[in-house]
Amino acid sequence: MRDLIKFLQNSHFFFLFLFLEIISIFLAVRNTEKKTVFISSANMFTGFLYEKTNFINNYFSLRDENNILLKENEALRNHIIKNSKFINEKSSEIENTGYYYQSALVIKNSIYKPNNIISLNKGVKDDIRENMAVISDAGVVGIVVNVSKNYCTAASLLNSKISLSAKVKRTGYFGSLKWDGNNYRYSTLSDIPDHSSLYKGDKIVTTGYSTIFPEGIIIGTVEDFFNEGSFYNIKVKLSQDFNNLHNVYIVDYFNKDEIIQLEDSTYLKYQF
Repeated sequence: MRDLIKFLQNSHFFFLFLFLEIISIFLAVRNTEKKTVFISSANMFTGFLYEKTNFINNYFSLRDENNILLKENEALRNHIIKNSKFINEKSSEIENTGYYYQSALVIKNSIYKPNNIISLNKGVKDDIRENMAVISDAGVVGIVVNVSKNYCTAASLLNSKISLSAKVKRTGYFGSLKWDGNNYRYSTLSDIPDHSSLYKGDKIVTTGYSTIFPEGIIIGTVEDFFNEGSFYNIKVKLSQDFNNLHNVYIVDYFNKDEIIQLEDSTYLKYQF
């Protein structure tokens, strides 16, 4: 009891302050004008909390929204391909482009190795096979090199073991694109004749000469170029930033097997 009395004596200023604060708040709220200010301030604070809570919820739902958008883009690409026909000028026959796009998520990626590999969440069960093209909304990504039941791996453009047939979009001159193992933002295009017109900023795209990539997929832009004999050595800034790669499309070319068989039989027949 003595300790309680001593505590109250030592703390009486605090309790007095607390009592006066309660009275002040009560009188302020009772006053109509001040009550409005109080309620308005409370609403502002509540609104602030709701805004921050909503921001956090939206942040954690971004992955689901991205997956939905990726599926919508996949469907849109395939719808465009299905309904996009081109007319052969000589025969006037209408033909289908023969490509099919399937969305995938990047589950592992590397950019600092000499031969970089990307792992994707699609595999044999999704009809993924080796030598399928991998692209993104930004441009060319790589080529599928290995497939398991649920996953596949792709050699990215940042892999010194793969080369890609590429052309200057404005002029149509084509050459071979290959990464030199240095900066992940740039690759090198060679075999473009130096008598061709070339400017910094020219777009570099796929030629469509292989059975892997469709024609006209953006690869990058000309950053700089130098003469190497009678050809240009072109520094290409890649359109896809491989340090920020999350969603891709795996591209299947339906007519691939037919073309490969025809080419193989032609080589055997004429012994090229």
